Amino acid sequence: MNLARPLEVISPAVDGDVLTVLAGGQGGLTGRAIHQRVPAALRTVQLALDRLVRQGVAVRESIGNSHLYRLNDEHLATPWILGLAALRLQLVAALREQIETWEIQPIAVVLFGSAARGDMTVTSDLDLLLVRASLIDPDDERWRGQLAELARSATAWTGNDARIVEYGEGELTGTTSEPMIHEAAFEGIDIVGSVRTVLRRNRNRAES
Repeated sequence: MNLARPLEVISPAVDGDVLTVLAGGQGGLTGRAIHQRVPAALRTVQLALDRLVRQGVAVRESIGNSHLYRLNDEHLATPWILGLAALRLQLVAALREQIETWEIQPIAVVLFGSAARGDMTVTSDLDLLLVRASLIDPDDERWRGQLAELARSATAWTGNDARIVEYGEGELTGTTSEPMIHEAAFEGIDIVGSVRTVLRRNRNRAES
């Protein structure tokens, strides 16, 4: 799944990129403003806007010598367009919902990397960092089954290979010298708990 271009799921053409911009726009946008956010020539973007206006999905309004474009809120397709444009939010919600059903709860789970930044493409991994409570046996069959099912589900939801990086609670030091841990802690999206909290708690213990 391409989170940078979410409507590519149904439209590999520039129309999907234009719809993504319109879905995130507040009020109307000029053709040039839309072009600045779409990786295509201005003429190509304009042709896509013309097609979307003809289909009724987009509305064109004339303001002086300029044309403003917006998503047609009343079009039957609009709820689905908005849903596709918000795929990253739906992914976070789905991850959180599944983990909440676990018999053995993690201390923290964070989505990081390209999925968290919003630039995940169809060839990207879906990266999750998970912190296991110190009292949990890492080889517990129930625990391992939960991780396997989460990886399977995340891959099925997105089409991207899910990669789970697992740490025991005591294995995370109070420093963030490892780039991956720093990225997850400070640039990732918290699904459950907070890696930053675990790092801070471990640092305080080490200093006491």
